[in-house]
Amino acid sequence: MQKKESNYELKDHQLFAASSSLWKTLQNENEISSNKKKLSRKISMIVSLLSVFRFLQRLKLKYRLKNSALKDEAPIFVIGHWRSGTTHLHYLLSQDKRFIHLGAFQGFFFNMAFTTKWFFKPILKRLMPTTRPQDNVKIDVDAPTEDEHALVNITRMSGMQAFFFPKNKSYFNKFNCFDGISSVELKEWKAIYSNMLKQIELFNQQDGKLLLKNPHNTARIKVLSEIYPKAKFVYIHRNPYDVYNSTLTLYDKAVRSQFLQDFSDKELTELIIYNYEKMISGYIKHRETLPKDMLVEIAYKDLVLNPLGELERVYNKLDLGEFKTVKPNLENYITSLGKYKVNPSKPIDSVIEQKIIERWGFAFEEWGYAK
Repeated sequence: MQKKESNYELKDHQLFAASSSLWKTLQNENEISSNKKKLSRKISMIVSLLSVFRFLQRLKLKYRLKNSALKDEAPIFVIGHWRSGTTHLHYLLSQDKRFIHLGAFQGFFFNMAFTTKWFFKPILKRLMPTTRPQDNVKIDVDAPTEDEHALVNITRMSGMQAFFFPKNKSYFNKFNCFDGISSVELKEWKAIYSNMLKQIELFNQQDGKLLLKNPHNTARIKVLSEIYPKAKFVYIHRNPYDVYNSTLTLYDKAVRSQFLQDFSDKELTELIIYNYEKMISGYIKHRETLPKDMLVEIAYKDLVLNPLGELERVYNKLDLGEFKTVKPNLENYITSLGKYKVNPSKPIDSVIEQKIIERWGFAFEEWGYAK
């Protein structure tokens, strides 16, 4: 039976799947706005109701993950600022069945995916929208998903916590850029992230190389290469003006609904400019620490115009295996996309445009975009 197209959009909160201890920690670290108290109480209730499933999963995995390692210790990391084309690139690379990825169900129910997949997954399949609200990309319960969605429900040490508490920059600074992080915290972050990847691999129940997409990892490349010395990185960039417009749409259509703090349009503009400035400058700084055969950069416009040519270049540069074996799958997938409709962009206010030129100028120059 063909799935009925759904216009339903998930409006509830991502922290519903958080652990009780994490939710308590976040409440202690942040002030929740008065008009968000009702949502906060709802999160507390759902977190409590789901605690039994999290407990059962901890028991199930307690010994299976202990002292284990990834079967393939050379994961592929797709990185780049939000709205630079990371999802499109991730979907394309996932056509290679030699790779395994984090699916949407496990990503959003990470703390209980092993113990609830038999009944929560079918429910989510019926309730999920057929496309993402921010960009019309098709999604389902098994769609390749950003691994930060899992990390944010495991630990406070995730930059995505700033999607819920936008006034608290420390989550982004310390755990996306590792600025001001202590050696103890960094060691803990590495252990948590490593354990998360082992759990993703185990859930997939098949051998293969992990293919991970996560904009939050963009300035983490040095640390990730320390954990996985054989890893490969694919960085995608896009015209900064388009990135700004598309990131604003992301917040308006998806992230704002997750805010637990009041946050003005002016504050949001500054946040977007600040995050790009710090993340991309951090990436440029740390990419110099990687061997040349560990990283490849591509432009979003080139990927759109010549997807097979750009992907073949990625495969050859990173030695990902024979491209010809995956080429037929890619051709079929690209054909299935048809004429993808990009959300129309709005003109950027002249004052904001000047700020972008002043603070993102280094990125325009680095990748040859016209100001």
